[in-house]
Amino acid sequence: MNRLKELREFHDLTQERAAKIGFINPRTYYRYENGERVIPLDTAIYYAKYYGVSLDYLAGITKQKEQTEIPRTVEIVPQLMNSLKRLTDRQQQNLADFLNSLHKK
Repeated sequence: MNRLKELREFHDLTQERAAKIGFINPRTYYRYENGERVIPLDTAIYYAKYYGVSLDYLAGITKQKEQTEIPRTVEIVPQLMNSLKRLTDRQQQNLADFLNSLHKK
């Protein structure tokens, strides 16, 4: 079953109402639900936010409705970045190898 249709029915909405919510023509919405037309990314994002699901769920890639958290990157302070830039290429590679070995443990 099309996830867009599944979510619409779960929320007890008509196709016309779902189209109004997404600011699109009802015929266009009908085509998205029936696979006659590919939903544009911005529209898919809008519906995913509206229904509180991930884009992967909406696209049928996963069964998990909730978005998984993306790990945050570590912010590097400017002083450390300046120190790293002064290392030779070989020293940078050795440091990268060392840090990667810590991550694998």
